[in-house]
Amino acid sequence: MFPNPGQQAAQRGAEQSARRAAEDGMRAAQAGARRGHSRSGGGLLTFLLLVAVVVLVARDPELRASVLHFVHHVVNVVQNRADGA
Repeated sequence: MFPNPGQQAAQRGAEQSARRAAEDGMRAAQAGARRGHSRSGGGLLTFLLLVAVVVLVARDPELRASVLHFVHHVVNVVQNRADGA
């Protein structure tokens, strides 16, 4: 069966949105860490909630797996940076 072009475009859009959300969340966490805020996790919480919404809305199992893989990668990067600081 041929892939649906509309579904592929929606999948690419959702992946781009998730990547942008991850980048924004990482920037917010980094900015909070530079300022020395003890509540720098607020940006991370917002990021995680946004990712959860994207995953719940995405009904395509492949997209969901892709987004979850990306989220795990971002969490690992953030944890490694926190451990190195």
